[in-house]
Amino acid sequence: MALKGCRVLLASGARLADTASPVQADRRSMRVRLYLNVTAASGSGGLRPVIRGYDPVSGQTFQMTTGGVAPVTQTGLYVYEMRPGPLPDPFGCVLERVNDWLPNQWDVLVKHGDASSYTYSLSCEVDDD
Repeated sequence: MALKGCRVLLASGARLADTASPVQADRRSMRVRLYLNVTAASGSGGLRPVIRGYDPVSGQTFQMTTGGVAPVTQTGLYVYEMRPGPLPDPFGCVLERVNDWLPNQWDVLVKHGDASSYTYSLSCEVDDD
């Protein structure tokens, strides 16, 4: 998977509630790799970054990923991928791999499992083939 097009979706900051990245427009891209870098975690509810697509007619969002099998409750770097084709099982710091293509408009909603503070950044790489 040749990814390029690095972007900061959410700069590092302390957050207490669900936070969505700006909407991304990628008409030619099909793959994305997310990097969730958690530098402070004070709660037990955890974080789940969920990739969402947008209905081109109504603009409503729809969830395309689950944010992994378990929420992130510890500091560290966590990776999530969405791309078409056969995928190996996640391992190491890769917590989720989803076999799907990236829609023309998408964002990432970082879901918070509780109201405690988490400090994190969210960045990504997308292909532009």
